[in-house]
Amino acid sequence: MKKKPKNDNLKRNSDNRYRLDSEEERIILYWREYGELPPEVRMASDIKSSNVSSKYKAINKKYKAAMATIDRLQDSVDLLKELKEFQDKKSIYQILGNKKNTSNSVAIALASDWHVEEWIDPDTVNYMNEYTLDIADTRIEKFFQKTLMISNLHRNITTVDTLVLALLGDFITGFIHEEYKENNQLTPLASIRWVSARIKSGIEFLLSHGKFKKIVIPCSYGNHGRTTKECRHGTAAQNSFEQHMYYSLQNMYENDDRVEFIINNSYHTYVNLFDKYLLRFHHGDSIRYRGGVGGITIPVNKAIAQWNKGKEAYLDLFGHYHTPMAGGAFISNGSLCGHNAFAIGIKADYYEPQQMFVMIEESRGKTATHPIFVSND
Repeated sequence: MKKKPKNDNLKRNSDNRYRLDSEEERIILYWREYGELPPEVRMASDIKSSNVSSKYKAINKKYKAAMATIDRLQDSVDLLKELKEFQDKKSIYQILGNKKNTSNSVAIALASDWHVEEWIDPDTVNYMNEYTLDIADTRIEKFFQKTLMISNLHRNITTVDTLVLALLGDFITGFIHEEYKENNQLTPLASIRWVSARIKSGIEFLLSHGKFKKIVIPCSYGNHGRTTKECRHGTAAQNSFEQHMYYSLQNMYENDDRVEFIINNSYHTYVNLFDKYLLRFHHGDSIRYRGGVGGITIPVNKAIAQWNKGKEAYLDLFGHYHTPMAGGAFISNGSLCGHNAFAIGIKADYYEPQQMFVMIEESRGKTATHPIFVSND
């Protein structure tokens, strides 16, 4: 152990501690003797350093908080400047309706599942619906009126010179089940004459007021208007009251170039719009659906996938299920008659009586679908 320094300048206190005439000299002598600062000096230095570090941390924390506040205030100032510049700008918008329409579109109205002679007693459907010949007559008139109304609505943004009026079957209920013989208001032949007259009136209305250069009418027979007890495949068209009606209507307009009927004996009827959108029309009864969580979408898409293997269509349009729906590759039509006891029995969804309307634009394809509501407004 090193000996304590002996120096004339060092003197002992009463507590046996060294004392220098000056504090600086004592520290220097202690450093020379032991190679380190006196304990009390080192302690004081550590305390001082600790205090400085604590003060630095506190100051740094306040500095960061102050800078964060400054940044927030600067963002607020910038936002206020932008809002002021936005508010100072004058409107430069123009009314597009004043410009000439440059796009071409085709309007499509789907007519199916009218079941005109079927009587729906409101007592059998908890008064959710009622259907008689008079009500059917009113709803048919509204169908044609609103078809024109929606077409004119789209004429504000596109040129609509052609209407596709798709007649997709089940305009009558027929006698395919014994119950209908008891409940229907007309026989099948009388029903066909009744509905044929109203379809002709609708075509005349559209020709007179619609300003259409062309009305194309693809026709599909349904499963209700058949003369046979069971559905047929190869001879279904030849045993259809509705197929007979289509040919009769076609004969009425054989000299009118504005009206074109498309009738064939196949289940599918095709119409090509703008030489790029192939539409496939059919009644819909060949799509097998017996309930399920996914609704009709799964069987419909499966059927379309199979049919597309032979002839690929841009869009399938059909009725039968009384289910108004716009799917990605299909349009399902509603019904004119509306909810009935049969729908309740098979647990079908409730839908207000309606048909469907579609717009096909030349450059974009399907641009809009609309329900055509036909019940009392």
